[in-house]
Amino acid sequence: MPREIKSSLIEENTIKRLKKFKILKNLSLNELRILLGTKESEYHNRIAKLVSYDAKETVIKEGDFDSWIFWVVQGEFAVIKNDVLITVFTEPGDVFGEMSSLGEDSRSATVIARKEGTCVSIDMSILDSIRDLHVKEKIQTGIYQLKSERLNQTTAKLVSEKQKMLEQQKKLLIEHLKIIEKEDQLAKWEKDLRHREESLEMKIGHKAAPEPPLFLKKGTGKSPNPQ
Repeated sequence: MPREIKSSLIEENTIKRLKKFKILKNLSLNELRILLGTKESEYHNRIAKLVSYDAKETVIKEGDFDSWIFWVVQGEFAVIKNDVLITVFTEPGDVFGEMSSLGEDSRSATVIARKEGTCVSIDMSILDSIRDLHVKEKIQTGIYQLKSERLNQTTAKLVSEKQKMLEQQKKLLIEHLKIIEKEDQLAKWEKDLRHREESLEMKIGHKAAPEPPLFLKKGTGKSPNPQ
């Protein structure tokens, strides 16, 4: 099971590392401390949680409905859809789960820890409980910017794939035209060969024709007497 890392164990170095993460990078160090509830008295009120996962443990399950968003602190987290590996998040600061964190869509893929790892997670459904509106606005803006960035990346990838597909279709068309040209040439050669064979057969047939009997040749005027 995923295990929360208590606030007393969250080091200052971790806070500084989180400051570089997407969405969280616009927050000050003090605002991050408030989010993580680094003081023991703030533990039950914190919005963000630092959670560790065992190898092969499921972080997100395809089809589930939830509003958690995750940042990789360390480890490898594989995205799997229909038993097919889509991608792997390995870099500290990589974000996953954001596409359905603010919407009502179910999880579109499963995420599994490939080895022991740690994530920062925020339940976006309780984002309204953040009293500091400035912090709340920064997080929401960061998420929308990330979604826009992911959408642009997806669009660019689709355009690239479409271009590759068009180029492949062009190559296939060229190959098809070459095949047609070769077929026409073969048909022409076949016709020419057939014509030559017919001409050769006529010549052979003409040479093999037997000569008429001597008595039937012109000028003999007689036929042999019957015996």
